[in-house]
Amino acid sequence: MENNENKNLNQVDTTEEVSFEDIIDNSESKNKKSKRKNKKPNSFVSFLKSRKAKRGAVATAIVVVFICIIFLLNMITGILVDKFPSLQLDLTSNHTYELQQDTVEYLRQVDKDITIYALAKEDSFKSGLSASSGSQYVVQGYKLLKKMAAGNDKISLKFLELSSNPTFTNKYSNINWSSDSQYLILIDAGDDNYTTLTLDECFTYSQENLSYYGTLEFTASTIEQAVVTGILDVTTEDKVCIDFITGSGETEDGYSAMKNLLKQNAYDVKDISLTTENLRDKAEIAVLYGPTVDLSEDAANKLQKWIDNDGEYGKTLIYIPVDTQVDTPNIDAIISEYGMKVSQGIAYCLSSSYYINSPYTFLTEYDSDIYTASLKNSDIPTIVGNSRAVEITNQDNAVAMLKVDSSVGVLPFDVNSDEITSEKDLEKYMKDSINLACVGTKTNEEEAKSNVAVFGSYYMFASTFLNTTSFNNANYIVNFCNTVTDRGDMGITIATAEANVPEIGTITDSTVNAMYAIFTVGIPVIVLLIGLLVFIRRRNR
Repeated sequence: MENNENKNLNQVDTTEEVSFEDIIDNSESKNKKSKRKNKKPNSFVSFLKSRKAKRGAVATAIVVVFICIIFLLNMITGILVDKFPSLQLDLTSNHTYELQQDTVEYLRQVDKDITIYALAKEDSFKSGLSASSGSQYVVQGYKLLKKMAAGNDKISLKFLELSSNPTFTNKYSNINWSSDSQYLILIDAGDDNYTTLTLDECFTYSQENLSYYGTLEFTASTIEQAVVTGILDVTTEDKVCIDFITGSGETEDGYSAMKNLLKQNAYDVKDISLTTENLRDKAEIAVLYGPTVDLSEDAANKLQKWIDNDGEYGKTLIYIPVDTQVDTPNIDAIISEYGMKVSQGIAYCLSSSYYINSPYTFLTEYDSDIYTASLKNSDIPTIVGNSRAVEITNQDNAVAMLKVDSSVGVLPFDVNSDEITSEKDLEKYMKDSINLACVGTKTNEEEAKSNVAVFGSYYMFASTFLNTTSFNNANYIVNFCNTVTDRGDMGITIATAEANVPEIGTITDSTVNAMYAIFTVGIPVIVLLIGLLVFIRRRNR
């Protein structure tokens, strides 16, 4: 009994030792723990502290950084392309916005300081010079100008609006700024060596629309060849003179095109009428282009005297007959003296390997290495049309330059056209070989030479064949003139960017804007969406 009582007393004593405050504190502590157990955790805060959130934040940061890098690359690329136009990619199949290789090679050799002034605001060039159509040709010209300047440290390009710089023209007093000419470009080589290029020289456009409606409709760009010609003009010293003989009813087709080609290659070209004046003493070449009437006896004597040059020689006559029967005994006498004569008929070729669309328009072969040695590519042929054959009567004086040895002949002028109804009818006039161009030479004791060259086809000098790189007509005649005047291979022929080139119209402002949107907006948005997709998938794992 005593033991039980002691136990009870001990229990009571122990209980009595716990204070009321301790009981209250213990109760409150238990309540707080209970509340903490019942209280739900904050899901957003918990998510931010989770491993998923950390991985998602890293992925988002990577996407943001990647997008920023793309924007920065686009900005840097734009700056670099603007400063270094050669970095631009030309996506057109025919390289519409690339300089021709001949241009690139020539510009690299320029060793004089050249300034090209584009006489308009740069933004005006970029927007197409307010053209109602064909502004893409101006944009093309703008890009080519930029690349010309980028290709050689000696060449600089400046845009300048005359109305905002009225004193600019004072430096160039030899130019008639008050004329109706629309000057677009000025090329300055210093020391009063400068030249201007008009809108007509840089672009082809509708004169009728400009006259009647005051609007520009560009159809082709010739700015590359015009600027190269201008640079060649202001940097060439002691230009070779070429006189074109007028007053004999010369054929217009090809006449202007040949003159322009020679001007573009820095020849000093001038029209001379033998009826009223003499050929210039300093002229080294004279051209008698497609005369429809014979030279008068007096004119023929003047020409003969010029070729002989008092026995000093050093002259060259280029004769290009018409494709019709014309009685020209005075001209024939000069040609005969140099061992040649022109056939009384039209040359043809029946070989499908040579003729183009018609037996009277066909390709030729080169025969003399003298006039092909400096050609850029002698594998490209020349083409003739409605050509007279050139016969060699004295092989000691004359050699062939262009010929054909396969399925050729000469249809006489006196054959009635009704007799020729098929190619089979031409076979009776076949020859083993015909010459389409020959040159005769006389040499004095000092080894000085005078030449008479006969090109049987005036049609081969038409702009259709001169303004294309598909045939070597332009290169061949320039190379011939360079050779006989000892100019070397300084000439350069640049083909025109014709209006029928489809790729020119594909890179317009709208296309550029579309490409800009793709690379600066489209691609970054796609990358962002991909990043979000990866982020959501990872979060839901």
